[in-house]
Amino acid sequence: TLLVSNILLSFPESTPAEDVMHHIKVEVDELIAAQVRLGGQWLIVSNEVGLGLVPPYPLGRVYRDALGFANQTLAREACRVIFMVAGIPMVIK
Repeated sequence: TLLVSNILLSFPESTPAEDVMHHIKVEVDELIAAQVRLGGQWLIVSNEVGLGLVPPYPLGRVYRDALGFANQTLAREACRVIFMVAGIPMVIK
C-alpha cells in the first residue's frame, strides 16, 4: 500500500497512468527479486481496494488499479496468501 502510494504521489498528477504503472511494475519486480536473493520469510501487508465502488476521481482509479496489480503480482509469487476480513484470516493460497 505505501509502496504504491509513495510511487504514485512522486509523479505529477498529469503523468499518464501507463508511465506510473510501468514504474510500479519495476519496483514490484525489484521487491520480488530482493526476496529471492535474500531468502527467508517475508510478510507483506497491503490493503484491498478493489471490492468497493469505483473512485470518482482519476487519482483514486489509478491507485486502485496500481495496488490491485501489485497485490496480484506479489500474491502470484508468494507461497502463502491470507486475506483478512474483520480480523478473520482466510487462507486463499
